[in-house]
Amino acid sequence: MGDTLPNVSRKVARPSRPSVRPVARAFAESADWSDHQGPEALYANHPLDLLKCLRPGQWCKNLLLLAAPFFAWFDPSQHGALTSDPMGTAVTLIAAVAAFILVSGAAYTVNDLRDYEKDRVHPFRRDRPIASRHVSGAGAGTLIVCCLAGAAALAWWGVGTAAFAAMLGAYALLQPLYTFVLRRVAGLGVFAVAAGFAMRAAAGALACGVRVSPWLLLGVFLLALFVAVCKQRAEAFLRVGGGKGRPPQPVATLAEQHWLDLQVALTGAAAVAVYALYTLAPETVARYGTERLIWTLPIVMFGVSRYLRIAFKDRDGSRPERIFRRDPVMLVTIVAWGLACAAILGWGKTFG
Repeated sequence: MGDTLPNVSRKVARPSRPSVRPVARAFAESADWSDHQGPEALYANHPLDLLKCLRPGQWCKNLLLLAAPFFAWFDPSQHGALTSDPMGTAVTLIAAVAAFILVSGAAYTVNDLRDYEKDRVHPFRRDRPIASRHVSGAGAGTLIVCCLAGAAALAWWGVGTAAFAAMLGAYALLQPLYTFVLRRVAGLGVFAVAAGFAMRAAAGALACGVRVSPWLLLGVFLLALFVAVCKQRAEAFLRVGGGKGRPPQPVATLAEQHWLDLQVALTGAAAVAVYALYTLAPETVARYGTERLIWTLPIVMFGVSRYLRIAFKDRDGSRPERIFRRDPVMLVTIVAWGLACAAILGWGKTFG
Protein backbone atom coordinates (compact mmCIF):
# COMPACT_ATOMS: atom_id res chain seq x y z
CA MET A 1 0.00 0.00 0.00
CA GLY A 2 1.52 3.26 -1.08
CA ASP A 3 1.78 6.30 1.07
CA THR A 4 -0.87 8.91 0.47
CA LEU A 5 0.24 12.49 0.26
CA PRO A 6 -1.89 15.10 2.00
CA ASN A 7 -3.90 17.31 -0.31
CA VAL A 8 -2.25 20.66 0.25
CA SER A 9 -3.67 23.56 -1.72
CA ARG A 10 -1.13 26.06 -2.92
CA LYS A 11 -1.95 29.72 -2.86
CA VAL A 12 -0.41 31.71 -5.60
CA ALA A 13 0.58 35.19 -4.54
CA ARG A 14 -0.96 37.77 -6.86
CA PRO A 15 -0.08 41.43 -6.95
CA SER A 16 -2.68 43.50 -5.21
CA ARG A 17 -4.61 45.91 -7.39
CA PRO A 18 -4.26 49.52 -6.33
CA SER A 19 -7.34 50.76 -4.56
CA VAL A 20 -6.89 54.29 -5.83
CA ARG A 21 -6.82 55.01 -9.53
CA PRO A 22 -3.77 56.98 -10.71
CA VAL A 23 -4.44 60.66 -11.09
CA ALA A 24 -3.37 60.82 -14.71
CA ARG A 25 -1.28 58.84 -17.10
CA ALA A 26 1.75 60.62 -18.48
CA PHE A 27 0.33 61.95 -21.70
CA ALA A 28 3.55 61.45 -23.63
CA GLU A 29 3.22 57.69 -23.26
CA SER A 30 0.52 57.20 -25.90
CA ALA A 31 -0.68 58.78 -29.09
CA ASP A 32 -3.98 59.92 -27.61
CA TRP A 33 -2.24 61.14 -24.42
CA SER A 34 -4.68 59.33 -22.10
CA ASP A 35 -6.74 56.19 -21.62
CA HIS A 36 -9.82 58.34 -21.09
CA GLN A 37 -11.83 60.18 -23.69
CA GLY A 38 -14.70 62.63 -23.48
CA PRO A 39 -16.04 63.88 -20.12
CA GLU A 40 -14.46 60.92 -18.35
CA ALA A 41 -11.05 62.45 -19.06
CA LEU A 42 -11.73 65.19 -16.52
CA TYR A 43 -12.25 62.69 -13.71
CA ALA A 44 -8.82 61.16 -14.38
CA ASN A 45 -7.15 64.42 -13.32
CA HIS A 46 -7.11 66.21 -10.01
CA PRO A 47 -9.60 69.13 -9.96
CA LEU A 48 -7.02 71.50 -8.50
CA ASP A 49 -4.62 70.75 -11.37
CA LEU A 50 -7.39 71.38 -13.89
CA LEU A 51 -8.11 74.69 -12.18
CA LYS A 52 -4.44 75.63 -12.38
CA CYS A 53 -4.60 75.11 -16.16
CA LEU A 54 -7.01 78.05 -16.28
CA ARG A 55 -4.46 80.22 -14.40
CA PRO A 56 -6.62 81.88 -11.72
CA GLY A 57 -3.83 84.38 -11.10
CA GLN A 58 -4.53 85.85 -14.54
CA TRP A 59 -8.27 86.31 -14.02
CA CYS A 60 -7.81 89.84 -12.70
CA LYS A 61 -7.02 90.95 -16.24
CA ASN A 62 -10.66 90.46 -17.17
CA LEU A 63 -11.72 93.13 -14.68
CA LEU A 64 -10.80 95.50 -17.51
CA LEU A 65 -14.36 94.90 -18.75
CA LEU A 66 -15.48 97.21 -15.95
CA ALA A 67 -13.47 100.19 -17.26
CA ALA A 68 -16.09 101.50 -19.71
CA PRO A 69 -19.01 101.10 -17.24
CA PHE A 70 -16.91 102.87 -14.58
CA PHE A 71 -16.44 105.97 -16.74
CA ALA A 72 -20.00 105.77 -18.10
CA TRP A 73 -21.30 105.97 -14.53
CA PHE A 74 -20.08 109.58 -14.34
CA ASP A 75 -21.37 110.48 -17.81
CA PRO A 76 -24.79 112.16 -17.43
CA SER A 77 -25.86 110.99 -20.88
CA GLN A 78 -25.17 107.34 -20.02
CA HIS A 79 -25.77 107.25 -16.29
CA GLY A 80 -29.41 106.29 -16.77
CA ALA A 81 -28.52 103.21 -18.82
CA LEU A 82 -26.67 101.80 -15.82
CA THR A 83 -29.06 102.87 -13.05
CA SER A 84 -32.36 101.94 -14.73
CA ASP A 85 -31.79 98.30 -13.73
CA PRO A 86 -28.72 98.21 -11.47
CA MET A 87 -29.17 94.58 -10.43
CA GLY A 88 -29.55 93.46 -14.04
CA THR A 89 -26.49 95.49 -15.03
CA ALA A 90 -24.43 93.90 -12.26
CA VAL A 91 -25.50 90.38 -13.26
CA THR A 92 -24.72 91.15 -16.90
CA LEU A 93 -21.22 92.40 -16.08
CA ILE A 94 -20.52 89.40 -13.85
CA ALA A 95 -21.59 87.06 -16.66
CA ALA A 96 -19.44 88.99 -19.15
CA VAL A 97 -16.36 88.80 -16.93
CA ALA A 98 -16.97 85.09 -16.30
CA ALA A 99 -17.30 84.43 -20.05
CA PHE A 100 -13.94 86.06 -20.74
CA ILE A 101 -12.38 84.15 -17.84
CA LEU A 102 -13.49 80.87 -19.42
CA VAL A 103 -12.30 81.82 -22.92
CA SER A 104 -8.95 83.07 -21.66
CA GLY A 105 -8.58 79.92 -19.54
CA ALA A 106 -9.19 77.77 -22.61
CA ALA A 107 -6.62 79.84 -24.49
CA TYR A 108 -4.04 79.32 -21.74
CA THR A 109 -4.66 75.57 -21.85
CA VAL A 110 -4.22 75.49 -25.63
CA ASN A 111 -1.01 77.47 -25.27
CA ASP A 112 0.32 75.05 -22.63
CA LEU A 113 -0.46 72.06 -24.84
CA ARG A 114 1.29 73.70 -27.75
CA ASP A 115 4.38 74.68 -25.74
CA TYR A 116 4.67 71.50 -23.69
CA GLU A 117 8.23 70.69 -24.75
CA LYS A 118 9.50 74.24 -24.25
CA ASP A 119 7.78 74.68 -20.91
CA ARG A 120 9.43 71.55 -19.51
CA VAL A 121 12.83 73.34 -19.53
CA HIS A 122 11.55 76.81 -18.65
CA PRO A 123 12.53 78.02 -15.14
CA PHE A 124 8.94 79.08 -14.27
CA ARG A 125 6.63 77.32 -16.71
CA ARG A 126 7.93 73.84 -15.99
CA ASP A 127 5.72 73.77 -12.86
CA ARG A 128 2.51 74.22 -14.86
CA PRO A 129 0.15 71.21 -14.68
CA ILE A 130 0.56 70.13 -18.30
CA ALA A 131 4.32 70.68 -18.44
CA SER A 132 4.77 68.75 -15.19
CA ARG A 133 2.47 65.97 -16.48
CA HIS A 134 -0.09 66.38 -13.73
CA VAL A 135 -2.83 66.86 -16.32
CA SER A 136 -3.31 64.53 -19.27
CA GLY A 137 -3.77 65.69 -22.83
CA ALA A 138 -7.30 64.29 -23.08
CA GLY A 139 -8.24 65.97 -19.81
CA ALA A 140 -6.88 69.30 -21.04
CA GLY A 141 -8.74 68.96 -24.34
CA THR A 142 -12.01 68.21 -22.58
CA LEU A 143 -11.42 71.17 -20.28
CA ILE A 144 -11.01 73.44 -23.30
CA VAL A 145 -14.31 72.28 -24.81
CA CYS A 146 -16.14 72.73 -21.50
CA CYS A 147 -14.76 76.25 -21.04
CA LEU A 148 -15.76 77.34 -24.54
CA ALA A 149 -19.23 75.85 -24.14
CA GLY A 150 -19.67 77.60 -20.79
CA ALA A 151 -18.51 80.92 -22.24
CA ALA A 152 -20.97 80.59 -25.14
CA ALA A 153 -23.79 79.86 -22.69
CA LEU A 154 -22.92 82.89 -20.58
CA ALA A 155 -22.75 85.14 -23.65
CA TRP A 156 -26.10 83.87 -24.96
CA TRP A 157 -28.15 83.64 -21.76
CA GLY A 158 -26.16 85.66 -19.23
CA VAL A 159 -25.39 88.75 -21.31
CA GLY A 160 -27.79 88.25 -24.20
CA THR A 161 -26.22 90.85 -26.48
CA ALA A 162 -25.25 89.96 -30.02
CA ALA A 163 -22.53 92.62 -30.10
CA PHE A 164 -20.92 91.21 -26.96
CA ALA A 165 -21.14 87.66 -28.32
CA ALA A 166 -19.43 88.80 -31.52
CA MET A 167 -16.64 90.48 -29.56
CA LEU A 168 -16.22 87.39 -27.39
CA GLY A 169 -16.05 85.24 -30.53
CA ALA A 170 -13.45 87.53 -32.07
CA TYR A 171 -11.39 87.33 -28.88
CA ALA A 172 -11.70 83.53 -28.87
CA LEU A 173 -10.49 83.37 -32.49
CA LEU A 174 -7.56 85.68 -31.76
CA GLN A 175 -6.15 83.36 -29.10
CA PRO A 176 -5.28 80.29 -31.26
CA LEU A 177 -4.21 82.66 -34.03
CA TYR A 178 -1.74 84.18 -31.58
CA THR A 179 -0.59 80.78 -30.28
CA PHE A 180 0.08 79.19 -33.66
CA VAL A 181 0.87 82.13 -35.98
CA LEU A 182 1.20 85.69 -34.69
CA ARG A 183 3.74 85.19 -31.93
CA ARG A 184 6.12 83.57 -34.40
CA VAL A 185 6.48 86.92 -36.18
CA ALA A 186 8.95 89.20 -34.38
CA GLY A 187 7.15 92.05 -32.65
CA LEU A 188 3.68 90.98 -33.79
CA GLY A 189 2.81 88.78 -30.83
CA VAL A 190 2.81 91.64 -28.33
CA PHE A 191 0.43 93.59 -30.56
CA ALA A 192 -1.96 90.63 -30.53
CA VAL A 193 -1.79 90.53 -26.72
CA ALA A 194 -2.52 94.28 -26.53
CA ALA A 195 -5.42 93.87 -28.96
CA GLY A 196 -6.89 91.28 -26.61
CA PHE A 197 -6.92 93.82 -23.78
CA ALA A 198 -8.58 96.42 -26.00
CA MET A 199 -11.22 93.82 -26.87
CA ARG A 200 -11.88 93.32 -23.17
CA ALA A 201 -12.45 97.05 -22.68
CA ALA A 202 -14.77 97.22 -25.70
CA ALA A 203 -16.66 94.08 -24.58
CA GLY A 204 -17.49 95.67 -21.22
CA ALA A 205 -19.13 98.58 -23.00
CA LEU A 206 -21.02 96.30 -25.37
CA ALA A 207 -22.28 94.12 -22.52
CA CYS A 208 -24.14 96.93 -20.76
CA GLY A 209 -24.89 99.10 -23.78
CA VAL A 210 -22.70 102.14 -23.08
CA ARG A 211 -20.35 104.04 -25.32
CA VAL A 212 -16.61 103.68 -25.06
CA SER A 213 -14.23 106.44 -26.06
CA PRO A 214 -11.68 105.64 -28.79
CA TRP A 215 -9.16 107.41 -26.57
CA LEU A 216 -9.82 104.89 -23.82
CA LEU A 217 -9.39 101.95 -26.18
CA LEU A 218 -6.15 103.40 -27.54
CA GLY A 219 -4.85 104.06 -24.03
CA VAL A 220 -5.67 100.51 -22.92
CA PHE A 221 -4.02 99.13 -26.05
CA LEU A 222 -0.80 101.10 -25.53
CA LEU A 223 -0.60 100.36 -21.81
CA ALA A 224 -1.11 96.64 -22.47
CA LEU A 225 1.49 96.83 -25.22
CA PHE A 226 3.91 98.43 -22.77
CA VAL A 227 3.38 95.62 -20.22
CA ALA A 228 3.68 92.95 -22.93
CA VAL A 229 6.96 94.38 -24.21
CA CYS A 230 8.32 94.55 -20.65
CA LYS A 231 7.41 90.90 -20.23
CA GLN A 232 9.10 89.99 -23.51
CA ARG A 233 12.20 91.89 -22.47
CA ALA A 234 12.34 90.16 -19.09
CA GLU A 235 12.03 86.76 -20.75
CA ALA A 236 14.87 87.70 -23.08
CA PHE A 237 17.22 87.68 -20.08
CA LEU A 238 16.11 84.25 -18.90
CA ARG A 239 18.30 81.28 -19.68
CA VAL A 240 16.96 77.85 -20.57
CA GLY A 241 18.72 74.51 -20.48
CA GLY A 242 20.42 73.51 -23.69
CA GLY A 243 20.07 69.77 -23.07
CA LYS A 244 22.53 66.95 -23.81
CA GLY A 245 25.32 68.59 -21.85
CA ARG A 246 25.05 71.93 -23.58
CA PRO A 247 25.14 75.01 -21.31
CA PRO A 248 22.05 77.18 -20.83
CA GLN A 249 21.53 79.72 -23.58
CA PRO A 250 19.84 83.15 -23.47
CA VAL A 251 16.49 83.41 -25.17
CA ALA A 252 17.39 86.56 -27.10
CA THR A 253 20.58 88.05 -28.48
CA LEU A 254 22.06 91.30 -27.23
CA ALA A 255 20.80 93.16 -30.30
CA GLU A 256 17.27 91.89 -29.68
CA GLN A 257 17.46 93.03 -26.07
CA HIS A 258 18.46 96.55 -27.16
CA TRP A 259 15.57 96.53 -29.62
CA LEU A 260 13.21 95.55 -26.79
CA ASP A 261 14.57 98.39 -24.64
CA LEU A 262 13.64 100.85 -27.36
CA GLN A 263 10.18 99.32 -27.62
CA VAL A 264 9.67 99.65 -23.87
CA ALA A 265 10.60 103.34 -23.97
CA LEU A 266 8.42 103.99 -27.02
CA THR A 267 5.29 102.24 -25.76
CA GLY A 268 5.58 103.64 -22.24
CA ALA A 269 5.92 107.22 -23.51
CA ALA A 270 3.08 106.72 -26.00
CA ALA A 271 0.74 105.33 -23.31
CA VAL A 272 1.36 108.30 -21.00
CA ALA A 273 0.98 110.80 -23.86
CA VAL A 274 -2.31 109.28 -25.04
CA TYR A 275 -3.70 109.33 -21.52
CA ALA A 276 -2.80 113.02 -21.19
CA LEU A 277 -4.48 113.78 -24.52
CA TYR A 278 -7.55 111.79 -23.47
CA THR A 279 -8.01 113.82 -20.28
CA LEU A 280 -7.88 117.12 -22.22
CA ALA A 281 -9.77 116.03 -25.35
CA PRO A 282 -12.83 118.19 -26.10
CA GLU A 283 -15.01 115.07 -26.19
CA THR A 284 -13.88 114.09 -22.68
CA VAL A 285 -14.37 117.60 -21.28
CA ALA A 286 -17.84 117.86 -22.84
CA ARG A 287 -18.89 114.42 -21.62
CA TYR A 288 -17.81 114.80 -17.98
CA GLY A 289 -17.97 118.57 -17.67
CA THR A 290 -14.44 118.94 -16.35
CA GLU A 291 -10.88 119.02 -17.57
CA ARG A 292 -9.46 118.20 -14.12
CA LEU A 293 -8.71 114.59 -15.11
CA ILE A 294 -5.27 115.85 -16.13
CA TRP A 295 -4.51 116.01 -12.41
CA THR A 296 -4.34 112.21 -12.38
CA LEU A 297 -1.47 112.21 -14.89
CA PRO A 298 1.27 112.24 -12.19
CA ILE A 299 -0.26 109.10 -10.67
CA VAL A 300 -0.16 107.38 -14.07
CA MET A 301 3.43 108.45 -14.65
CA PHE A 302 4.45 107.19 -11.22
CA GLY A 303 2.72 103.85 -11.90
CA VAL A 304 4.57 103.44 -15.18
CA SER A 305 7.93 104.34 -13.61
CA ARG A 306 7.26 101.98 -10.70
CA TYR A 307 6.50 99.15 -13.09
CA LEU A 308 9.71 99.89 -15.03
CA ARG A 309 11.73 99.78 -11.82
CA ILE A 310 10.36 96.36 -10.89
CA ALA A 311 10.64 94.99 -14.42
CA PHE A 312 14.20 96.23 -14.98
CA LYS A 313 15.84 96.32 -11.54
CA ASP A 314 14.11 93.36 -9.88
CA ARG A 315 13.90 91.33 -13.13
CA ASP A 316 10.27 90.40 -12.38
CA GLY A 317 8.71 91.67 -15.58
CA SER A 318 8.17 88.16 -16.96
CA ARG A 319 5.21 87.75 -14.58
CA PRO A 320 3.31 91.07 -14.65
CA GLU A 321 0.33 89.68 -12.73
CA ARG A 322 2.62 89.21 -9.72
CA ILE A 323 3.59 92.88 -9.86
CA PHE A 324 0.01 94.12 -9.88
CA ARG A 325 -1.11 91.69 -7.18
CA ARG A 326 1.86 91.57 -4.79
CA ASP A 327 3.63 94.91 -4.97
CA PRO A 328 1.97 97.10 -2.28
CA VAL A 329 3.14 100.34 -3.87
CA MET A 330 1.61 99.36 -7.22
CA LEU A 331 -1.65 98.36 -5.54
CA VAL A 332 -1.84 101.68 -3.68
CA THR A 333 -1.09 103.53 -6.91
CA ILE A 334 -3.95 101.79 -8.77
CA VAL A 335 -6.40 102.43 -5.93
CA ALA A 336 -5.28 106.07 -5.66
CA TRP A 337 -5.81 106.56 -9.40
CA GLY A 338 -9.31 105.07 -9.22
CA LEU A 339 -10.29 107.20 -6.23
CA ALA A 340 -8.88 110.34 -7.85
CA CYS A 341 -10.82 109.69 -11.06
CA ALA A 342 -14.02 109.04 -9.11
CA ALA A 343 -13.60 112.22 -7.09
CA ILE A 344 -12.83 114.41 -10.09
CA LEU A 345 -15.57 112.97 -12.30
CA GLY A 346 -18.13 113.01 -9.50
CA TRP A 347 -17.49 116.42 -8.05
CA GLY A 348 -15.19 118.07 -10.58
CA LYS A 349 -17.71 120.76 -11.44
CA THR A 350 -17.61 122.08 -7.88
CA PHE A 351 -13.84 122.50 -7.78
CA GLY A 352 -13.97 125.89 -9.35
